[in-house]
Amino acid sequence: MEKDKELELFFDELRVKDQSIDIPEFEGLPKPKANMTPLWLTMGIAASLFLFAPLIWPEPVVAEAPTEVIIISLEETDNQEQLFTIEETTYMDTWESPTSALLTSY
Repeated sequence: MEKDKELELFFDELRVKDQSIDIPEFEGLPKPKANMTPLWLTMGIAASLFLFAPLIWPEPVVAEAPTEVIIISLEETDNQEQLFTIEETTYMDTWESPTSALLTSY
């Protein structure tokens, strides 16, 4: 690759100019500004949030399970007839997986 003399001279001049620039000394980080909020005001806000938090964020309401349960099931008789049976109980004493019917029927 052929060297360009004009380009070399241009960058040489820039290097000479850079060496003549005065660089100031590092004086350290600037001092942080003082917090102007009084301590009693900060503590008062924190205390009021602590005291009134139950009023601002109430506990979520949890729905209770019904006391009476209706179980509707489909049964097949000997004559290939399908019958619905409806049972009413106060609690669930047995649980059957929804996919277990697929395993026994097919």
